[in-house]
Amino acid sequence: MKKYLVITLSALLLVSCNDGFLDRQPLDSVSDEAVFNNAGLSEAYVNALYTSLPDPMQEGNISCITDEAFFRYGGSSTRYMADGTVTPSSVVYISDGGTAHDSRTTILNIWNRAYNRIRKMNTFLKRMEDSDIEASVKTRLTGEVHFLRAWMYTNLIQRYGGVPIIKDVYALGDDYTVSRSTFDDCVAFIKADLDAAESMLPAKEDAVLGRANKDIVLALRSRLTLFVASPLFNDPDNPENNLFHGAYSAKKWQDAFDAAKAVVDRAEAGAYRLADTYDGYWTDVNCPEVIWAKYYTTTNGNKAQLLYPPENGGIGGYESMNPTENLIIDYEMTNGKKFFEEGSGYDPEHPWDNRDPRLYKTIILNFRPFRDIPSFEYCLYYQPGVYTVDDTPANRSKYPGADVDDANKKLRPYPNGYTRADFAAGKETPDHTAKSQYMWDAVTTTGYGVNKWHIPTSPITTQVNYSLMFPWFRLAEFYLNYAEAAYMLGKEDITRTYINKIRDRKDVLMPHVTESGTNLWDRLVNERRIEFALENQRFFDTRRWKIAPKYEDTPWLSSRTMVLQAGSYSKNEKGSIVPNVTSQDTLYRVAVGLDYHPVTKMSYHRDKYNHTYSKSERSLVFEYKWLGKTYRIDYGDCLTGLAPTEKAWDDKMYLQPIPSTEMERTNGQLVQNPGY
Repeated sequence: MKKYLVITLSALLLVSCNDGFLDRQPLDSVSDEAVFNNAGLSEAYVNALYTSLPDPMQEGNISCITDEAFFRYGGSSTRYMADGTVTPSSVVYISDGGTAHDSRTTILNIWNRAYNRIRKMNTFLKRMEDSDIEASVKTRLTGEVHFLRAWMYTNLIQRYGGVPIIKDVYALGDDYTVSRSTFDDCVAFIKADLDAAESMLPAKEDAVLGRANKDIVLALRSRLTLFVASPLFNDPDNPENNLFHGAYSAKKWQDAFDAAKAVVDRAEAGAYRLADTYDGYWTDVNCPEVIWAKYYTTTNGNKAQLLYPPENGGIGGYESMNPTENLIIDYEMTNGKKFFEEGSGYDPEHPWDNRDPRLYKTIILNFRPFRDIPSFEYCLYYQPGVYTVDDTPANRSKYPGADVDDANKKLRPYPNGYTRADFAAGKETPDHTAKSQYMWDAVTTTGYGVNKWHIPTSPITTQVNYSLMFPWFRLAEFYLNYAEAAYMLGKEDITRTYINKIRDRKDVLMPHVTESGTNLWDRLVNERRIEFALENQRFFDTRRWKIAPKYEDTPWLSSRTMVLQAGSYSKNEKGSIVPNVTSQDTLYRVAVGLDYHPVTKMSYHRDKYNHTYSKSERSLVFEYKWLGKTYRIDYGDCLTGLAPTEKAWDDKMYLQPIPSTEMERTNGQLVQNPGY
């Protein structure tokens, strides 16, 4: 037991550091000889390196920097990265003297953490050369560290482009100021590490769950080669190799194809298969789809099970992340058409019915039970005599027919409730708070909640973490990687086959994709959007495809369900309002397809919204190109004013800024990314 505690303490000490890559510190209080000549201590050392990249199950999930979701508390966490004002200083964490939240979106700004861990990896690889531990253990651990170093550098170049390649372990007094290597040089270095890891690591069948094996190496090689081949880093209009992208080569798509095929071949040989149910890869630790995951214990943080479920209903959730209307509109109807297409079967009075089944596993929707909440109670109930606003001179003037509650200093703007006819006559939605007129009588900001990552059979509590795992790699990704590389090589039959394998999942069963050409590309892009919703992929996909300016410059848009009740009211002996409802109606403030599904009974429509960042008014009708046609999507019924911060794209945001603290440490040796 004593030895076990020493090993655990050593691992925890190694995990706790957060210094920059130019800082040095000794190996805690345990001598080098003791660590690197003892199999148990060496294993503990490597165990600590597996935490090098934080998982994305954080309050400020990076989905909230994209068009997928909105982070309700994100002033210093996500919104500064989404509003076009991100700077090298604003990404510096509070613990390092900056303003960025220390524990939110740490999976995005990884520079300091990555180089701290790379130094430890280099130390390990150097010391293993002379270690006395058993050869088989040394080989396996060395292979794991080569993989983990490749993992860190892959994540670095995905965020920053070319970065410093550091292979040596510097001694005190050494000149170890380094420059950034070119993008392609970094890729070559990563590939060499992957080759070394593959030669040393065991097969999946002989490996311990969660530790690196040969298949995990194949998976990382596929992810690496896919984004290396993509337009952001492989641009024919900018063909030279430099710090920010590689030399253009069409062959890079063949590399991506071959790397994805290696994973697909393993699946075809029976090593992996898609889970029968879409939620299998977060509810089943033995899920056959998962290639590599971070597995949680009950004590290592209150993950998604606590952070994402709704706050209301007494179930204990924090609800930090709310999906947006921008995401919802891309879930197809069960016949394979988007809701705005002719013949989709869309019913505006039941806007979320008959959709791709993945919608219901991913998003919490109104009037669909969630745990013990029968109707998800995120509605505006305009009941007779109930909803109130502050009793101020301005509100008395705005709502001349309001009933006054002197005791509570509140107004009831529409004492007898509300009907569609009232909207048609020009009545407005009451303004409830100074901060945001939409947050007073609805818990969620956007009208949607997160169902993905939720385990309905487990409690939601601050005391115990019931989230099981986050899959770093799962088979569906490599089916779609294979499909994408095949498309770029003109192998469209393969593209359709592997998209359709995912759509054939037993609890999905969406119609097969049959398109070709650019329409097939639309299908592929949409399939990744839906399959990986809220899963740490969208941020990087929109950038590597260079489509982020389109999607990241639209406002965060939200729905609102409005239950309108009309009648009269009275007060009981305790003074409480007792409504007498004579009519009830439900309105959905959602996106409208103007071409085939016009809604004539709009509840609260705006033609434009004021974009505070650009100081301009913008239309709320957006063009949407899909399968060779252009549609008009009207968001005028949706809510746009979710927070003081608004999304705004700037091309500098294709890459992350190198933190200003790191720039200062190198005395100008590092070159900053464009635009920063």
